[in-house]
Amino acid sequence: MKTFLLPDLGEGLTESEVVAWRVAEGDTVELNQPLADIETAKAVVELPSPYEGVITKLHAAEGETVAVGAPLIEFDVAGSESTRADAPAPETSSEDAPSPEAGPVATPEDTIEETPTAVEPEAKPEKVSVLVGSITVHGGKPVRAKRTWDVEPFQRPERTGTERATARTNHAMPPVRKLAKDRGIDLQSVRPSRADGLVTRADLESHATASGSAAFGSAASPAAAPASTREKVTGLRKHTAAAMTQSALTVPHAATWHQIDVTETLALARSGDASFLALACRAILLAAKRWPDVTASFHADSNELERFAHVNLGIAVSTDRGLVVASVDEAETMDAVALTAAIKDRATRAREGSLSMAELTSSNITVSNVGVFGVDGGIPILNPGESVILALGAVRKMPWAHEGEVALRDVCTVTVSFDHRVLDGREAAGFLADVAAVLERPSLALAR
Repeated sequence: MKTFLLPDLGEGLTESEVVAWRVAEGDTVELNQPLADIETAKAVVELPSPYEGVITKLHAAEGETVAVGAPLIEFDVAGSESTRADAPAPETSSEDAPSPEAGPVATPEDTIEETPTAVEPEAKPEKVSVLVGSITVHGGKPVRAKRTWDVEPFQRPERTGTERATARTNHAMPPVRKLAKDRGIDLQSVRPSRADGLVTRADLESHATASGSAAFGSAASPAAAPASTREKVTGLRKHTAAAMTQSALTVPHAATWHQIDVTETLALARSGDASFLALACRAILLAAKRWPDVTASFHADSNELERFAHVNLGIAVSTDRGLVVASVDEAETMDAVALTAAIKDRATRAREGSLSMAELTSSNITVSNVGVFGVDGGIPILNPGESVILALGAVRKMPWAHEGEVALRDVCTVTVSFDHRVLDGREAAGFLADVAAVLERPSLALAR
């Protein structure tokens, strides 16, 4: 028997939630076969099997929170003694190895406690690599966590021709699978838009429309709910609540806002290949060059201010699982068209749950486009570790003083929340004024 302990999936977490089991007790599994969808503070990840064998016990139910290092699954592996597979330590290849400045990286030490057996020293089992989750190397690119340990040889049963013909081909990221399950849709009945058989949320929407099912996100009134209900907050929403509470209670928030005539910028967006959001982000990036501390981070434990060489622009995205911040790294190097494509890509993959941990944790300034919800503005809470977050309100037609007359103009309210330990009112106001100047006259971008 072998016991697999829930690993820390590279985020330094103390617990994770079992979103869905992909296997059941009594199932025979192969090496690296997905066992479960595990929800961390930022994403849902697939947990692959470290063994080939039969599952004898699942230690947690779907929706249950499990502590890192606690027993998760027991396996019956032919010829093995009782062992415990602890949380694996990540290792990197020579190509992926970070520079010394990138910070410490765990070494690939063996963490499985093997019970002595009668095997002769020279008759060692074959070593295999098992992939578990993902990690982020500070200052570098994300590295897939790889774990190597001894496992006994296992003969994989041959499939018959019929079994091969009926093997599942469609697959999807965990949030999409959950959405399909909630809607009662068989993934194998959906026609994927991608050649590799990956079913996306858009594919589910198309399938639902074609089959006459209710559209996702429709405004149809839900069934009447009981007068009083209580629901346990878990997964991403639980961690978001904790992060926002910590940010609100430990960071001295302040805010300033400005109504901006964005008529020219909106016309530019309508006439070209760049979105209004991307153009607004370009204005933010230009202003950040003049006020570099808007991307700095204050470390209270050491009383230090950390500044960064690049602007990693976080885009707040609302998903079925909750709010995430997807980062467009080195955004200052992109033009408006490239930024439009990058923002669209991050938003799509955030909703599908396919963003890497680096893309979910590397931002140093965040933009929240609350205008898409039809509101004029708001005062957002800072993303932990960041000093500025901007909220873009809805664009409204309003009477406005223009060239000595009153005219109907497109007006947007932009709000800046900031860490008052890093920025004072003058700096925050100067940053916002520069954003406003470019949005009012986008030709200024050429002069700057």
